Order: sequence, then structure tokens, then C-alpha cells
Amino acid sequence: MNTIANIAQTLWAPATHLHTEGLSYHAYLTDLTWLLLLKTAPAIGNSVPVHLSWETLNHKPAKEQYDYYQEVIKEMGEVSDPHIAGIYAHARSSFKNSEQLTQVISRLAAIDNVPTENLGEIYETLLDMCAYQNSNRLHIAPRSLVDLMVILIQPQPNELIQDPLAGTASFVVAADEYIKVMSDELPKTKITKMINRQNFIAIEPDLARQRLALMNCLLHDIDHPQHVPVRWGDSLLSNLAVWPSADVILSMLVFASDPTDELSKYDTTLALLQHITQILKPGGRAAVVLPDKILKAGGPAQEVRSELLDTCVLHTVLRLPHGIFYPHTVSAHILFFRKGKTASEKTQTVWFYDLRTHCPIFGQYLHLTREHLMSFEKTYGDDPLGENPRSEGKNWRCFSRESLAEQGDILDNLEDEGMLTEKIWDVLDNTRANLETLKDILGK
Repeated sequence: MNTIANIAQTLWAPATHLHTEGLSYHAYLTDLTWLLLLKTAPAIGNSVPVHLSWETLNHKPAKEQYDYYQEVIKEMGEVSDPHIAGIYAHARSSFKNSEQLTQVISRLAAIDNVPTENLGEIYETLLDMCAYQNSNRLHIAPRSLVDLMVILIQPQPNELIQDPLAGTASFVVAADEYIKVMSDELPKTKITKMINRQNFIAIEPDLARQRLALMNCLLHDIDHPQHVPVRWGDSLLSNLAVWPSADVILSMLVFASDPTDELSKYDTTLALLQHITQILKPGGRAAVVLPDKILKAGGPAQEVRSELLDTCVLHTVLRLPHGIFYPHTVSAHILFFRKGKTASEKTQTVWFYDLRTHCPIFGQYLHLTREHLMSFEKTYGDDPLGENPRSEGKNWRCFSRESLAEQGDILDNLEDEGMLTEKIWDVLDNTRANLETLKDILGK
């Protein structure tokens, strides 16, 4: 049966074997992306030069395929379509020999008659598979977490949505899908008109992630008339004057800087958080994932937190469970805030929801799902500005701006039980690191 899961599994199957031959999972996914686009281009309405077609590649003798493939991906980076050219920009295959290439081509060749509307979900499934591999460097956020943030923020047609650290375009894709689904009640002509005016500004500094982001957008039918939907560059090097103010900002800054580094005033995560507060328009709203250390460190981190509290309305903080950013051990929170419509409108109270203390351990074999997040989603309410009536409960507490200031504007407030859990996790992390070291020693 050619279900989405089965097709994705078929395409992913060679990755494990090739990994034993020295090919990383993200490198495999990159080459698979180039081959997949070559095959599906006609179906999704993108033309490629005749001499670079999938049929030509597929019917080449095995010994000629490898050299021809190198030529194809180089020339595809020079086509006039900026979206296609961006996916193949500076392309260089990681396949070490023709046998590796042929193995993947045969997998793709066996898959036919896939509805074009399923291609995007198939690709997202492949990204998910890569995210849960030990060597993952793509830093892909769990889809359930991305969906939660989009649903609670409620992006609307004609709003400018930005992500200064786009990754593989998870938020761009989820926001676009949300808008299309929520617009179903409108007349079809009006929906098309509104969706076509939808605007995204997303930037990703890592070329490997940016090309995967472009592919993700392409297969979800997301394009932009002036530029590619996810640009390659550094948000912090852009002139703030040329950035239009955003209605909505969705971003994951967990890996913006090395989680093990000491925080300084030049820390990338802190700089991006400041950037977000500056480009958010009055009345605009944001949901941003941040590592724990940003929320409790002193010095520059405290200064940025205080600035956020005094220039925006931070209304909700979600303390996330451990292990959801596998294979990394970074713990994180989500901050939900909005920019005041006037200069005097700023944070008065902040609601904290602890989803960490009573959640299971997540990782390679237990993934975060919407079911795990449902309790918070219901408690948050249906107001994207976080203004639903709220009352304190088991995991749900409220702090005044004054009480936060007394604690150095720390945004990682823990109950005694939570603090004990944190200490237990530190012990478990150290134990796991020791076991992995021992495993490496015994394996030599």
C-alpha cells in the first residue's frame, strides 16, 4: 500500500545502510532532495532542461549515471528559476560511488503515481525521520510543537509572517497550511486572492538547511513573487531599516548559538531575541522557543529579558519537557508575547505552565505528540493575544511584573518538585554520557 508513511520509509531505507559506509543522514537527505525534485518537477509544474531530465538519468547505464548526476546538479544550480536554483546552489553530491547513487535511484524509480498534494507531507515525514537520528545537525523542531505554536498564534491572511532562523521552513509551512485550512469557509475565489497575498520573510544562515527549506516550501506550493520563500543569509547582518514590521513571528532559537557556550552580550540567541522584539509591529504577536539558559542567566541575558518585559507584553511561558530536541540534551521554553499598541503597554503579569515535571522522557523512541500538548493548549485558550480569563492550577501559575523583577527577571520559575526533577535529570544526563563513553571504549 502506497501510504505517505510507506513511501517515506521506502525512500529513507537506504539511509541506514549508507550511514554505515560513512554517509551522514543529513547528507543522504540532501542528495535525495535533489533526485526527488528532478523526478517530480514536471508534476509540480516546474520545468527543467530536457537534457537534465529524470528519465535521462534513470536510463543511463550504471557506470555513466554517477558522472551525469554530477553534471545535472551543477547545471540545475544555474537555471533561471531562483527557487530551483536555490535548492541546487553550490550542489556537490555526498555519494562516494555509482553504487550508492544507483541504490537511491532504484528506490525513487519504484515509486509512481503519487498524488502531488501528498508530496509535501512525504517530504516532511523524511525531515522528521532525519531529526531523530543520532548524527542529526538539521535542528528540526517536532511537528507537534510547531503546530501548537501556529494554532495558538493564529496567523491570518494578509499578515506578514517572519522567521529570522527558518531552519527547514517548519513554521512557514505550518502557518501557510493553517491559513488555508481556516479560510475554507470563505468563497474559493476570495481564498485564492487572500492566500496569494500571503507574505513570508524567512532567513536561514546554513546553506544545507536553507536548500531543504526551499524544497519543503516548493512541495507545499509556497512561493513568493519577488524572492524565494526562505532566503540564505544572516538576519543579524540585515539592515533593520529594510525589514518591514512583522504581524507574526514564529521561530525556534534553541540552536542559534552553541548551548554549551557561556553567554555574552554578543550571544546569537540573545541578539536574535532582541531583533524579534524590534521588528514586531505594535499589536503584533510572537511565539519563540528559547533554551533554558537564556531565561535564567544573569548579565546580558537578564538585560535582554528585562527589555522584553518592558517593551512587550509577555503573557505566557511554556516550560517544555526534556528530550524533545533529540539527540541534543537542550531543554527549552516557549515564550508567547505581543508588542503593545502604545509605548505604555507592557508586561503586567506572566502565566507559567510547567509541562516538564509530569511528562515522560522523550527521545528517539518516544516522540512529542499533540496529545502531550493538549492540556496546555486547552489552558492557554483561543485568544491569540493570551487574554482569555485564567486561574491558577496544578501546572499553571501567575507572576506579577514586580515579583519577576525581584528575582532578576528570571523566566524559569520552578516549584520544589520541579527543582528536584531538574537535579535528577542532571544525574541522568551525566550517567548517560558516562555509559556512551564506556560503550565507545568497549567498541574499540
